[in-house]
Amino acid sequence: MSQPPSPGDAPSDPAFAALEPGFLVGNGRFTLVRLLGRGGMGVVWLARDESLREDVALKFLPHEIRFDAVALDDLRRETARARRLTHSNIIRIHDLYKDEREAFISMEYIDGPNLSDLRLGKPDRVFTWEYLEPLVKQLCEALDYAHSEKVVHRDLKPANMILDSRERLKLSDFGIAAMLNDSVSRVSMIRHGQSGTLTHMSPQQMDGKLPQVSDDIYALGATLYELLTSHAPFFTGDIPYQVRNLLPQPIDERLAELGIENQVPRPVAAMIMACLGKSPEQRPSGARAVAEWIGFQPTTAIATSPVASSATATAVSIEAPPPSQRPATKRKS
Repeated sequence: MSQPPSPGDAPSDPAFAALEPGFLVGNGRFTLVRLLGRGGMGVVWLARDESLREDVALKFLPHEIRFDAVALDDLRRETARARRLTHSNIIRIHDLYKDEREAFISMEYIDGPNLSDLRLGKPDRVFTWEYLEPLVKQLCEALDYAHSEKVVHRDLKPANMILDSRERLKLSDFGIAAMLNDSVSRVSMIRHGQSGTLTHMSPQQMDGKLPQVSDDIYALGATLYELLTSHAPFFTGDIPYQVRNLLPQPIDERLAELGIENQVPRPVAAMIMACLGKSPEQRPSGARAVAEWIGFQPTTAIATSPVASSATATAVSIEAPPPSQRPATKRKS
């Protein structure tokens, strides 16, 4: 969240242009410090919470949200749901503020890089499994906890995984980014119910079906695939068609094709390919099942109850396939 913004990504909303360091927002509670990032869904500023005397991140909402009562109500509900999540590996959501000038969400500020940016500085733009292993364990624990609290992420990807000063993983935008996409899409009448990032979306999410735990499991597989091979499973051409109809290239074949040397343990590669199954029934039942598959022991409760997001959704509980049915992954001798 501390990366310098790219001028080319600046939104056209004139309200954002008026923001500057020292500007007071939230009825004087927050003092803006510096711009952290910007994109199609708004801008994020580092601010000082004068009431709590601590730094926070403020995500300012685009005009499509600010002036739409239905969108704001949806986002308030999603913010309240995300605010319930109190886990050491999940960025804490504080509140949603709205006045006549702006609307923003306040959240915990983490001064560190996200895994998407960090990957670009690695040799061949990939992480080794040795580096990722403790982070994946933390990620599984965070997801398992959130799912047990009936919350799905819906936009899991490397850019939403941030490392703090102690290199602990912090998962950001739990449900918020997807809700913003949904609301802007509804107002602008585009994307037809899809929410999330195309390269990391399950076929069911791409078809606009109700959110499920299995969507996050697919996105987890796509995320690890990208971090270990430098590209998402499908990253060029007609991505929606490929996600719905084609099997991802096995990890060892993708690495060989790209000329990248990266040793991915066989159980890890098999787990990732299982997460990328076309139907929920082909994927592990949840983050706990993923963790156990590769030898982790998450400490949070297994999510067994229905999962809610912007709309009420039912979580599909699927058992991870036995070893004999898990996809085999070829490796070079």
